[in-house]
Amino acid sequence: MPAHECNLLHEWLRSTARERPHAPAIEEDGRITTFDQLHGQAEALALQFIAHGLRPGDRVALLLPKTTGAVVAVFASLLAGAAYVPIHPRWPQERVQAVLRDCAARLLIEEENGARRITDLETGALLPDPLPGGDPEPWPLLDPAATAVLLFTSGSTGVPKGVVLSHRAVAAFVRWTAAEFHIGSSDRIACPAPLGFDLSTFDLFNMALAGATAVLVPENIAWMPRFLARFVREARIACWYSVPSILIAMLEEGRFAESAYPDLRLILFAGEVFAPPALARLMAAVPDAQCANLYGPTETNVVTWFPVSRAFKQDDPLPIGRPCPYAETVVDPASGELLAGGASLMDGYWNRPEETARAFTVVDGHRYYRTGDCVSVAPDGNFLFHGRLDRQIKRRGFRIELGEIEAALLLHPQVIEAAAVAANHPAAGTRIVAFVRLRASHDLALAEIRAHCARLLAPYMLPDRFIFTDILVKGNRGKIDYAALSRAAEGNVGGD
Repeated sequence: MPAHECNLLHEWLRSTARERPHAPAIEEDGRITTFDQLHGQAEALALQFIAHGLRPGDRVALLLPKTTGAVVAVFASLLAGAAYVPIHPRWPQERVQAVLRDCAARLLIEEENGARRITDLETGALLPDPLPGGDPEPWPLLDPAATAVLLFTSGSTGVPKGVVLSHRAVAAFVRWTAAEFHIGSSDRIACPAPLGFDLSTFDLFNMALAGATAVLVPENIAWMPRFLARFVREARIACWYSVPSILIAMLEEGRFAESAYPDLRLILFAGEVFAPPALARLMAAVPDAQCANLYGPTETNVVTWFPVSRAFKQDDPLPIGRPCPYAETVVDPASGELLAGGASLMDGYWNRPEETARAFTVVDGHRYYRTGDCVSVAPDGNFLFHGRLDRQIKRRGFRIELGEIEAALLLHPQVIEAAAVAANHPAAGTRIVAFVRLRASHDLALAEIRAHCARLLAPYMLPDRFIFTDILVKGNRGKIDYAALSRAAEGNVGGD
């Protein structure tokens, strides 16, 4: 069956491997893995999972950087009927353990000295390396509504929460991008997003569906703008999808505009606001590339998009566009909040029925996710983004609940009050400032509070500046006055 007629993500890989076995599926540091090799390795690993007792619906945690081995593990998990749970290896150990406990993963896959290590988390036993060959009777049969991936995001309670995405939800987005942007077997797609970031579903599964080549971005240059710009040119990248801050850094620090990129035909960006002056510079640097602004939280993947015209000027507003064909949108008339529904919608938060219930609403019999984003509709019908209705922010494309930072600070025995706010730095963009009140007559070294946060929070969540204070400004109801603190933070956005 052709890949486009299949309904499960791993079936796309199986079909493409049969049709184009010797075509390049993955390129990593110049090493090619063909579709036949990728599928064969994934199938052997899946057989090992099944033989060990992995059941459809189980979870496989991937504590891995984005390597060829990690991609094999993703498809092996799906082939075995399980859901994969990506965990970044640079997360603090406390956060890693919290995710493992929450998702109740059956297996954990890690890298140890360059070798794969698979642990059965129920027994603590290590699984041996898989042997090629064999065929279960039969392979697990799944419905497209089966869970494909759990993506853990920042949680306001201080504990990460898992977004449950089905095969159907991921497929809706990927099928649309393949058709809308004409992704084909000749395309070389850059893979800059970590596995735990929803942007990664674009490169992984367009590779499987369209037979494109996924070119892995070396982890050691992920935030080195000059090397990234060189990578795009020398790796002959055709399709790039990332957060705007990476593209801006390549423009500002990576001398991106000084070179030509004849292979680059498509630039997609999502996850944060792209300043129009910077976008105008990008389009001038790559005049032949199509650019598009994609919008949507992890819970919905992409729900609206805006193709950026060649006539775009730096003084023009940048809309988040109109709904994708598989998406439904409604604007709450009272608050201006964008409500998002449709085929790419998450099933809910893992093991959090109350939070799931609060996250959704029903309008005219249809289920919608409350995005928390305030929008308006421009005269041409495009949505314009006006910011958050709550205290969630995005930095470098990562969603951050400021409440999670506060919860981590309050776990220090000498901290009795804490408030985290976002402030804008003219050069560095969004910065996080943490106000901290200590117990009476106690002192706390800056290095100690930084180390405390580093043990509990992902690196992208760490505050840029700490301000120790005797009083946190309160409002009339005795609650912390975040607006006042935000104003104070604007003058304190430099790093400590």
